[in-house]
Order: sequence, then C-alpha cells, then structure tokens
Amino acid sequence: MMQGETGADPLPPSAGPSVTDRAKEQMQNIGTQVTTQVQGAFTHPYLPVVFRGWIFLFSLLSWTITASTVSVGEVDPVNFQLASGLIVWLFSIFWLVVEVSLIMDKSLIFPTGSKVLNRIEIYSDCAVAFLAFGAACSVAGLTSTTCTNSFFTKIANAECDKLLASNVFMWFTWLVQVIPLLIFTGPAIASATEAEEGTVLRSALKTRK
Repeated sequence: MMQGETGADPLPPSAGPSVTDRAKEQMQNIGTQVTTQVQGAFTHPYLPVVFRGWIFLFSLLSWTITASTVSVGEVDPVNFQLASGLIVWLFSIFWLVVEVSLIMDKSLIFPTGSKVLNRIEIYSDCAVAFLAFGAACSVAGLTSTTCTNSFFTKIANAECDKLLASNVFMWFTWLVQVIPLLIFTGPAIASATEAEEGTVLRSALKTRK
C-alpha cells in the first residue's frame, strides 16, 4: 500500500435532487393545484348569476325593511338608504335578467357583449356600489348615535331593530357589489404593474402623454 493512500474511498456525489429541492417542487405542485381549483371555481358559468342574485336579494330586503320604518320621510339617512336600496335593486334586476338569459342561451332585444353595454355595466356597478356604501355608512352613523340611547321606548327600540337589520343587508349588498368591481379592475392593475414608464394609475387608465 502506498503511503499517501488513506484506505477509505471518497463518497460519490449525490446525483438526485436534494431534500430542499424536492420540498420546493412539492410546494409548487400544491400551489399549482390550488390555483387551478380556484380558477375553476371562479370560471363556473353560474357564478355571475349567483352574484347578481345575492345583490338582488340583499338590496330587496334592505329597502323593504327600511320602507317599513316610521322614520321614512323624517330622517335624511333613512331616506337616502331607501332610495339607494331601491336603485341598486332595480339595476340588479336588469343585470340578473342579462345573466340568466346568457345561461339559458336566450336572445335579448339588445346585443350583449358590445362596448356600450360593457361600459354601462362597469359605470352602473361603480355608481351603485358608491351609493350602497354611502347609504350603509349614513344609517350606521344614525343607529350608533340614537339606538344606543337607554331612554328609548319599546317602540323606538323596535324601529332601531328594523334600521339595524336594513343596514346589515345594505352592507351585504355593498360587499357583493364590490366583487364585480374587483374583477373589472384586477386585470387592469395587474397589467399596469408591469409598465416601465409612468405610474400604475396612468398605465391602468392608459393615459395619453
């Protein structure tokens, strides 16, 4: 045996992936599966009908309960919520009919998918979302200042219960109404963040230089 030999052969380098690489690959596969399932759920053809149906139901409950209170015609926030709920409900009927007709493959008197109708949808959803938010905030401020008064009678407490219920349904209406806005603005913001010049707002709006 030669003097420089140690008697132990060196271990061969590992040819397979390390534990860290396998863990990363597994996490990536799990993330891909979850993303695919989420995208599949959000691309379900009945989901727009569900959203519009919720807006229809919540706004209907809100304005009908508001109309049953004795504060209508006397308190401005209550009147504002009543008018806002009625406007949101009327718009929800229109868009619910459109979504149901698309699911059932029924033709309408106006063409769907046109630029004019798309703009009307975006602008109307923005307008009614702001109306619902303003109405919900105004009645929430009213109930927080008046319905906590311990000197109210039983009749007043019953009216407060109605106002609180109508306000809750208005908040639900606003919450569901915001979902289409996020869907509208999400892709624009995502593409705008990749812009190399200007701000994200200018890129999303495609502002002229």
